[in-house]
Amino acid sequence: MSGQRKLRQATPRWMVTYADLMALLLCLFVLLLSFSDVDSDSFRKNAGPINQAFGIIKTSPDTPSPQKATALIPNIRPTPQEEVRDVDQILDLLENALAPEIAARIINLEVNDNFVVIRFPGRVAFPSGTAQMADDFMPTLKKISSVLAQTEGDILIAGHTDSTPISTAQFRSNWDLSTARAVSVVHQVLSDGLVDRSRLTAQGFADTRSLAPNDTAENRSQNRRVEISVEIPTY
Repeated sequence: MSGQRKLRQATPRWMVTYADLMALLLCLFVLLLSFSDVDSDSFRKNAGPINQAFGIIKTSPDTPSPQKATALIPNIRPTPQEEVRDVDQILDLLENALAPEIAARIINLEVNDNFVVIRFPGRVAFPSGTAQMADDFMPTLKKISSVLAQTEGDILIAGHTDSTPISTAQFRSNWDLSTARAVSVVHQVLSDGLVDRSRLTAQGFADTRSLAPNDTAENRSQNRRVEISVEIPTY
């Protein structure tokens, strides 16, 4: 008994701790070997307790899986194949759809910065002093709407007048008249349900953006107009 007591006292304490560590490592290797034939889900379920047993602290977020990574991509609206962005393509569509009106000089097309501008005189679309669209112009506007539906950018519809003052029970000034005409065109464009309403903006400029001096009847007629400007996306 005396010899055994001396032997125990002579054994260093670190040997006991070392033996415990070896036992834990052996258990770890056995577990790792058992994981060789299981799926990743099983490994993740058992990895947590192992990490806790060895005091492992997670210091960085898990790398998302490919399935999760796709959810981090912001929702980007795909561009439908029928939508056109090229200036020449839009002009071609308009020229083909509005060939008779262009030949009769009812419709004028031009490119201004990153907009394609469709311009028509007020006299062909509205009776004098009113914002009620003429019935015989509606088919022309339907043609324009069908082309607008194939484009992608914002659509600005602007009404313009000459400098002759107006003051009626319906319109206090040319500002009211020009804005009302632009809104009337917006309603007609939306009537077929082909164009997204969020793309449209109506504006009235009265006589502040004249094309010509308001010194002759011809020039004043030219200044009374509506312009539909289609934005060409730059991205």
